[in-house]
Amino acid sequence: MAAFDDSSDADLGAACNRLAAWVEGLPAGVLIDPASELTEDDLALILRRLYAMRHIGSDPSPVEHGPAATARVSVPVTAKS
Repeated sequence: MAAFDDSSDADLGAACNRLAAWVEGLPAGVLIDPASELTEDDLALILRRLYAMRHIGSDPSPVEHGPAATARVSVPVTAKS
């Protein structure tokens, strides 16, 4: 499960951890909301970037996006406690 640091914002950290726990249980790529075309991949990406921004202090997104990986873990890649 994700381990978002909640020392600076307890509410945001707790909410991110709950969302990450929910996303973990979803199959990779599943469509969450047909109207917006929001997928599990989108939520996992948002959580990974938010985690990195909170711990690194900058946006970790690459300048150019390469081809998407064909296989990846369905859960956000975060630090473990």
